[in-house]
Amino acid sequence: MLKLISTIDDRGRPHITLISSNRAISKDKIVWGAFTEGTSKKYVKERPKQGIFYMTAAMPFKFLQVKADFNHITKEGKDLEHFNQTQLMRYFTYVRVHTAYYNNIVAATPVRDLPLFGIVKGILKDIIGKGGAKTKLKEKRLNVIGHKLFATPIAVRVISYIDPTDGYPTMIPAIQLQAADRNRLVFPPSTLKEDLYQIPVDSKVAVFGMNFDFYNQVVKGTFTGFKKFRGIKFGVIEIEEIYNSTPPITQVIYPKIESVPKVTDFHL
Repeated sequence: MLKLISTIDDRGRPHITLISSNRAISKDKIVWGAFTEGTSKKYVKERPKQGIFYMTAAMPFKFLQVKADFNHITKEGKDLEHFNQTQLMRYFTYVRVHTAYYNNIVAATPVRDLPLFGIVKGILKDIIGKGGAKTKLKEKRLNVIGHKLFATPIAVRVISYIDPTDGYPTMIPAIQLQAADRNRLVFPPSTLKEDLYQIPVDSKVAVFGMNFDFYNQVVKGTFTGFKKFRGIKFGVIEIEEIYNSTPPITQVIYPKIESVPKVTDFHL
């Protein structure tokens, strides 16, 4: 299954992380495990509210949205043993799930289907209309790999925003979302329209994109609302930041962070 966690960063904006070691251990508790030290582990300790998203990998896609509060961590126990015995982790020699994060479920939606017809309809609308949504910027914010990730017709794409009613991150699957160019993402509300219309205009959002080789990036920006291009309505996200979430280097790759040369020569 696809298993994502959305946390709140230091600016109060959503951030998304893929954490496969993630399961419900009761009707009101979820535990997920860390084997790398990304920013989500820091964010969740400082701001406990999370959105958690599950989606099946085979058609017809089914998904579940959860809101949860971080409670505590452990460095040992049966849940860590369970994660390290899974098919994903059991043959790793040098990488292990080393910390379990326990979370209390606050709310959960029913399991829902992601309509295939809506996805296909959205892809057709992308083919016709997204070219009209291109920006006139000379800058290219998405790199070559990132643009390919968000321009291909079929890939995993999920939007996260902060729900203004309760402050929890909320994630919505939007496979029909694509890059209009290297500076803007667009999505027709061809499926889950009522969910997508709940995203506040001018709010900060994060978009998780992943291909079938598991390469992924998180694009962050501002949702500027729904606009028509070539007669077709699209939700528009202006790209402001790109986070590479694939090891070994997990960091912001746009805008480029200016670095200071290392000082090796000291003298008076």
